[in-house]
Amino acid sequence: MATKTISLDLEAYNRLKKAKMKSESFSQAIKRLIKPPFDVEKWLKTVEENRLSDEAYEGIEQAIEHRSKYPRQRD
Repeated sequence: MATKTISLDLEAYNRLKKAKMKSESFSQAIKRLIKPPFDVEKWLKTVEENRLSDEAYEGIEQAIEHRSKYPRQRD
């Protein structure tokens, strides 16, 4: 695996060291703590590919309508 050397100031190093679990490397800690950016285009493609059927949309709309007509009674 390729590696890259980076410089951290002492405060950043100490904060990372505290956040790191005993059993993980600094690289593993960074990957756990810093999530990859959200890929909106990939998400939209997934949504488009898994679009609900018209029947599912109708069922959802009916459930919402029913809920607004007959709200739950709270004790």
